[in-house]
Amino acid sequence: MFAQTEQPAPVVGMLNYIHATANLDTTVQFYLDVFGLEKPNPPRPPNPAVPGLINAPGALLHVAVLKFPGSPFGFELTYFGAVDHKAGQALPTDPGAAALVVQVPDLDRVLAALKKAGAPIISRSGVPIKVGPPDRGARMIMVRDPDGYLLEVVESATAGAAMGRTVADMEATRKFYHDLLGFELTGDMEFGPHPGIHALVGAPAGGTARRLTTKVPGTNARLEFREFKGIPRTPFHLRIPDPGCPAVALRVTDLDGLLKRIKAAGVKVVSAGGIPAQFSPTIRNIFIEDPDGFKIELFQTK
Repeated sequence: MFAQTEQPAPVVGMLNYIHATANLDTTVQFYLDVFGLEKPNPPRPPNPAVPGLINAPGALLHVAVLKFPGSPFGFELTYFGAVDHKAGQALPTDPGAAALVVQVPDLDRVLAALKKAGAPIISRSGVPIKVGPPDRGARMIMVRDPDGYLLEVVESATAGAAMGRTVADMEATRKFYHDLLGFELTGDMEFGPHPGIHALVGAPAGGTARRLTTKVPGTNARLEFREFKGIPRTPFHLRIPDPGCPAVALRVTDLDGLLKRIKAAGVKVVSAGGIPAQFSPTIRNIFIEDPDGFKIELFQTK
C-alpha cells in the first residue's frame, strides 16, 4: 500500500463509467438484451457546452445512462453527432485499453445472450475461465460490445460493476492517480506469472503481469490497473467522440486548484483552451488524460 497524500483527496466521488458509441440505439439495445437492464430515460436536449468540453466544434451530444444491478454509478453511453468518428479496437494487453467489469450471478445465461447478440469472444478458450486461487477463483470471460469496447463478465454472488485498465508503466500510473488525484492503490509492483489473466484476455502464454487496485475516493467504485510484460503491446488512443472511447467522470472539490496542479505536472487537458466548460448553472467540468490517454472528466458542483 502507498502512503496517503498529506492533503485531502481532491477527488470525492464518481458519476459514471463512460464510452462513446457508433450507434447509440444499437449499443443500448445490446446491453438491454444481454444483461436485462432497464430502458434508460429519454435523451437530454443538446447542450451548448459540449463542443468546448470535448474540443470538437459543432459537436452534438446524445447520451443514455444505464444502471447495472449492485452499482450506484451509471454506465453512460454517448454518441457525438456533427463530428467525424474514427473507430478503433485495442487488444486487452495494449496500454490505453479499458474494460467494464460486470459481476453477474449466472455467467452461463449471460454468455448465451452474448453469443445470441454476436459479441466477439476474446478469451483464449472461448469459454469461461477460472481466474484466481483454486478455492477463491471466479469464472469469467472477456468479450466485445458492438463498439469493440471490452467487457469482462465475472460470475459472482454479488452483482456490481467496475473498470479495468491496461497501462504502459505502472509507476507513472501510480504517481498520477495517487499523487495528483489522491487515490490509495494496493497491490504488488513486482511482475509475476498470471496464466489465468493471460488466458482471459487472449494473450500469448509466457508473459508476466502486475496489477494494482483502488477505489475512487469517497466511493466503493473499484478500478483495476494491469501492466503486461513479455508480449507485444501497442499504445491505444481514441478521441472522445470515437466509438469505443472509454472514460470516467469524477467529482472534485476544487476544480480550479486541481487543474492548476495538473497543468504544472504536464498532464494533457483535452477541453478547448484548457478551461472548464459551464455544463449547467451548477456544474463545471473539463476533460483531461491520464498517462495512457484514458479520458477523465473532472466536474465540480456548487
